[in-house]
Order: sequence, then structure tokens, then C-alpha cells
Amino acid sequence: MSKTSRQAGRGKRLAATRRGARSFEPPAAPQVLADRVALVTGAGSGLGRAIAEGLARAGARVALVDIDLDAAEETHAAIAKAVAPHRSLAVRADVTDEAAVAAAFKKAVEAFKGLDICVAAAGLAPAHPLVDFPVAAWRKAVDVNLTGYFLTGREAARTLTKQGRGGNIILVSSKSGMEASKNNSAYNATKAGEIHLMRGWAVELGPARIRVNAVAPGNVFKGSKIWNPEYIQEAAKKRGIKPEEVIPYYISLTALGIEIQPEDVAGVVIWLASDAARVITGQVIVCDAGQVFVR
Repeated sequence: MSKTSRQAGRGKRLAATRRGARSFEPPAAPQVLADRVALVTGAGSGLGRAIAEGLARAGARVALVDIDLDAAEETHAAIAKAVAPHRSLAVRADVTDEAAVAAAFKKAVEAFKGLDICVAAAGLAPAHPLVDFPVAAWRKAVDVNLTGYFLTGREAARTLTKQGRGGNIILVSSKSGMEASKNNSAYNATKAGEIHLMRGWAVELGPARIRVNAVAPGNVFKGSKIWNPEYIQEAAKKRGIKPEEVIPYYISLTALGIEIQPEDVAGVVIWLASDAARVITGQVIVCDAGQVFVR
């Protein structure tokens, strides 16, 4: 196929994606998590915020952990308005700080009298070609995406084990943890690492009836700090397209050709945390509209 033919085909896919775009209204969440307590890291924005709001709609009380307390307070206000007051608590914590993570869990347990669900969603995605990748950016990504998940998971395991009634740990990974993407060395490596952390923890914590799973979202644009203007510029350069074509282009790569919404990912987390998934552990649920197929 000639380059001109490929470009024409891509143009048709992008146009079809735009024509097929529709507003998305998340379904009302049944109260499948009533009387459960959840802690979500990265809850101040993006997927962390959507997951926290979804858990609250499903009946859980939620500790909203974020390094940006103002952002966590915004999520708290949104939950109070849309769901119910006193359903959430904003907590400032740097997930790379061992003492801060322990203190965040302590606040959550004291406020809500226990813990049932932990969702690790704090993360970042520096995008650079390998030959230009700054080591400082690499180290920060490893610190947040791996050390942060390790500290969060360890504290969740300590808390849930001590309680002795089981529970759930859910790691928000990425399709990039299963199928690597160009110019994303740190993100690829850390997201793959999160999946393997999850698998080891599932085996280790199973006897305590603690289920550990991962969600691997595709490209979620709405409310994302990762898909900022700078990142979109890098993606446009990587793909040889205009910045305004980036989002339609990535949507066109999926089998369904629809944009993944934060609420889609939240729905998977809610299901994993519910009794409907009581025999599911050590698994990766790919939520990407059909782009990466698990084999």
C-alpha cells in the first residue's frame, strides 16, 4: 500500500471517529459497595478522581489521597454535591514518602473505622525519545509509579491483614504495561512492573482473602494530567500528525472506535472491588475499547 493510500485511509478513520462521537452518560451505580471503605491515591484528578467518585456512587466511603490537597478537596466537594456529604475525606500525601503513606492510611482507618479497598492510581508519564530521555525524569517516574505503588500496596496489605477480614487492592496500570509504546521508556517499564507486583501480591496475600488485581486502561483523555498540551505535542510529533488530530487518531486505533471515558475505568474498578468478582485475583482487566488483546 502506498503512503498516499495509507494517509487517505487514516483520514477516513479519523473522520468516522468524529462523526461517531457521542456524549457519554455513566450509568447509575448500584450500591454494591455499601458500607465499604476505600482509599484512592491520585484522587485529585484524572482517573483517580473518576474512580473515587465511582466508588462513592457505589456506596463506599472514600479517602482521597493526593499530593495536591486542593485537588483532593475539589474531588471531595464533587462527591459531597453529587453523591452525599460525609462520604469522603481529602488527605494530602506524597506516595513516594513512606511516613506520609502510612499516615494517610491511619487517617482513613480512624475516620471510617476500617479499610476494605485500596486503589493505587497516582502516576506520571514523561515522554521522551530514548536518546534524549533525562535520567531525572526516569527516576521520578520510577519513584512515583513503582515505589509509590509498592508503598501504597504494602500499607494496604498491613492494614487489611491486621483487620483479618480480607479486602481488595487494585492497581491502575495501563495498556502500555502490556504493549510498549514509542518514546515512553519509563512509563512502559513502570506500568509493566506494576502488573508483576500485582501478580506476586495476589499469590502472597491470597491466604488472607485479600484479592489483588490490575486495571489496564487505554488512552483516557478527559480530565487527564498526562494528556496535557506538551504530551499531545510529543504524540503529534511521534505520529507525524497535527496536535488537533492526536485524540481522534488514538481513538481510531481501537476496535470499537469510541473514546474511553474515565467512568468506564471506574466501572471496572467497582466490579473488581465488589462481591461479583469474589474469585477474581491476580488478573489484568484491559479497558481500552479493543486495542491490546491479552494472550
